[in-house]
Amino acid sequence: MTQTFSFDEAVFRELGSELGADDLVALLNVFLADTAKKLIRIEAENQARAVIKREAHSMKSSAATFGFRVLSQTARQLEAGAESMPQPELRASISELRQAFEATRAFDDRNLLCDASGAVA
Repeated sequence: MTQTFSFDEAVFRELGSELGADDLVALLNVFLADTAKKLIRIEAENQARAVIKREAHSMKSSAATFGFRVLSQTARQLEAGAESMPQPELRASISELRQAFEATRAFDDRNLLCDASGAVA
């Protein structure tokens, strides 16, 4: 996968209109922390493939909820192939997922998580 980030602002704004700005920022922070933990579990060297599949599924759904397209798509690909990919391909897919998450987190830090007041850009 060549693209590491894509954001659907309409999905994010829709979620924000349902939750309100303060709750949206709080939920986004929870998503980032939870996704970082899931990624650590996925990257664990001796992780069972069923666990990788489950964590990728959860990441796929959560990322889509916020409009983070590439992160969701990358997690979907990992979920679909987790049990059958050869080990080198699995490692590459996990690496792509890490890159997509880091790009998402960087975007969030610059554009969506603002000051302590919880204001969203």
